[in-house]
Amino acid sequence: MRCRFFLLYLCLCLSFISLSGFADNSVQKLFKQVNNSVVELHVESIAQPMPNQVQYELSTENSLGSGAVISDRGRILTAAHVVDRATNIKVIFADGTTTSGHLVWINSILDLAMIQVAELPSHIKPLPLAKSSNYEVGEQVIAIGAPYGVSHSLSVGYLSGIRDREVIPGTNIIPRFIQTDAAINQGNSGGPMFNTSGEIIGIVSHILSQTGDSNGLGFAISVDSIHEIIATKPAVFAGFVPHILTEMEARALNNPYGHGMLIQQVIPGTLAAKLGFKGGELNVMIGEKPLLLGGDIILEISGRRLTDIASVIKLQQRFSRYEKGEKLVFTFLRNGEKKQVLWVVDQ
Repeated sequence: MRCRFFLLYLCLCLSFISLSGFADNSVQKLFKQVNNSVVELHVESIAQPMPNQVQYELSTENSLGSGAVISDRGRILTAAHVVDRATNIKVIFADGTTTSGHLVWINSILDLAMIQVAELPSHIKPLPLAKSSNYEVGEQVIAIGAPYGVSHSLSVGYLSGIRDREVIPGTNIIPRFIQTDAAINQGNSGGPMFNTSGEIIGIVSHILSQTGDSNGLGFAISVDSIHEIIATKPAVFAGFVPHILTEMEARALNNPYGHGMLIQQVIPGTLAAKLGFKGGELNVMIGEKPLLLGGDIILEISGRRLTDIASVIKLQQRFSRYEKGEKLVFTFLRNGEKKQVLWVVDQ
């Protein structure tokens, strides 16, 4: 009898070891399968001031993030906060190959951005996006990024929650974030979160922590929200990094119209640069929000006033439907003076 129990115990132990080895091998296989298409983003950006500080001269700072190649054209998904003040983006692949990148579009509400690389190495394969809602609380997830600059680090955990936020004004999009206990630290932002099939189910966004280190409360923009944004066919990036003014902010800036889009930054080579718009130069911190003051304030485009987030989103959607040859008039404030500039749609 004792011999029989011993043999049964031995079989169970061997089965457990075998299953554990299989699980380990699965994660190892997945890492090898997807790692080459995960990139490091070395970003030079306009430095943020400290609380209660005003910077009269702009300075730059270097930061680190991650991204995921999702198309054979060299499109990379990342988090908006990684690149929203970028003046230069360097993309580094797993084998050390380096190239430059530029913004295609940015959605600060969802903390999501798309980058185009100057050159995509021929051996890099795009990573697949999972289908919407193709995930469950309790399933194993894998994140790859560069925490604290330790490149291509893998962390494993579980999907521990699904968090929906309020609908984005002017759309039917409900931002959805997925929660994980996989270790997420600085440098992971913008990196992909995978299911065990090697499909992207989220782009790492932020953590909840009092120390700044991972406490098992990491969040990623869900693949549902990614699909919804891509499906809306974001307009060709105009090149503005905007801040929508509240009426109180507008009055504080001596803007008598009480509304408008304050240009934080103009990205070189974009429509905004072509039309001669100017970004801010006075770097301040209002509450916990860093702002660049002194840039142009766009009041309306062809009679459509920019009064809130909903109006800006509607205008962005309209941009994708303009036809070549159509004329748009941008009305804006510069140094308190109302000006206009004409754009004839050329693409």
